[in-house]
Amino acid sequence: MTFGLEQARAPRSERLWFWRFAHWGALVLALSECRTPPPITRTPADPPAARALVPDEALDDAEHEPEPRPREAPHGSHAPPADYSREQRELAERYGRRRSQGVLKGEASYYGGSFAGRKTASGEVFEPRRFTAAHRTLPFGTVLRVTRLDTRTTVYVRVNDRGPYGKKGRILDLSTAAAEELGMLRRGVADVRADIVERGVPPAKKSHGHAH
Repeated sequence: MTFGLEQARAPRSERLWFWRFAHWGALVLALSECRTPPPITRTPADPPAARALVPDEALDDAEHEPEPRPREAPHGSHAPPADYSREQRELAERYGRRRSQGVLKGEASYYGGSFAGRKTASGEVFEPRRFTAAHRTLPFGTVLRVTRLDTRTTVYVRVNDRGPYGKKGRILDLSTAAAEELGMLRRGVADVRADIVERGVPPAKKSHGHAH
């Protein structure tokens, strides 16, 4: 009798455990769903053109970047004026109507820029942009009206150096500015006529006195 009663109770206990297991399983599943965070919505990737844009930080830095300061000339340096055309105009106004005191004919060449800054025979510093010339014997300070024979172009120059040497028939070495005025920079030489419009003062000869 007792054995039959235990058989009748067995199915009931199994059903009870089944419902308890189902209850706890549902509870655990519900708790796990509450703790799981919702999926994060991803923003779409930037288009290719947007990646090429400059970042905002770089634009801000560029706006606040200090302007470059102009370079200052070294202390004690004295740069010569950039244009000596006024000197040529003054010479032309002063000696344009002056009669010739003598004529020289021959070939003229000109100084290159490598001579800039060197001392001339007169003691002046050679400045290629000034209107000067070298002659073998004319006194320093002599003013010449130099005319290119094939173009009739004229320039006024002041003698402040000695030369040219080496080639017979070459009578003048002109500064770069004077050669440019005559349009002879490419050829380097030109046939000219040089009129003396003012003679420089020759240096005084040193007297050798005898002590008494």
